[in-house]
Amino acid sequence: MKLELGNYEMEMIFHDPLIFTLKGVLTDEECQHFIEIAADNLKRSKVSGYDQEERKDGLDNRRTSSNCWVGHTQDSVTLAVANRIAELVQIPSSHAESFQVLHYENSQEYQPHLDTFDPDDKGYLPYLKNGGQRVVTALAYLSDVIKGGETSFPNLEKIVSPERGKIVVFHLCKKGTLEPNPNALHGGMPVLEGEKWAFNLWFRHEELIKKI
Repeated sequence: MKLELGNYEMEMIFHDPLIFTLKGVLTDEECQHFIEIAADNLKRSKVSGYDQEERKDGLDNRRTSSNCWVGHTQDSVTLAVANRIAELVQIPSSHAESFQVLHYENSQEYQPHLDTFDPDDKGYLPYLKNGGQRVVTALAYLSDVIKGGETSFPNLEKIVSPERGKIVVFHLCKKGTLEPNPNALHGGMPVLEGEKWAFNLWFRHEELIKKI
């Protein structure tokens, strides 16, 4: 189903959890700006929560991309984008983590996972104490991808193709609760040709005391 939200073409992907895309939220110039900021600061992507022995260093073979963090107030462009997305998801930007800019080269991926914090994993406790649970993900595509690199929702049998300037918004918890919704399981499919640039902007239940 295609609708409009503000000036953006909206496509409804699923209703529970709510998943939709918005085209053209970022301009080509804004996308390139994020790429240029991140390009010289990338490190191997990690996963949060380190209760498990094999995850002490945060590295996980299920996630093979590189990333870096970019603050909302890095400059006027990043601040404008943070405020724009916050308005679209109707959550204050003070609840949002810093941008996590991602780079995927050929064959790199992030296998299906949940963005929510597991309260039973001791490694997540510092995150939960600062801003509480993640409730919404806004994933922005900063580049087109020649082949591959889709975002998959395997439990829903849905796939979203990357397109520069488009964002995918999905709610992470069961409606009216802070309980992780298993249908928010998603993954970054392998890049088969070319490269993929994107960023995550995660929104929390509460205002962040200290930005991640």
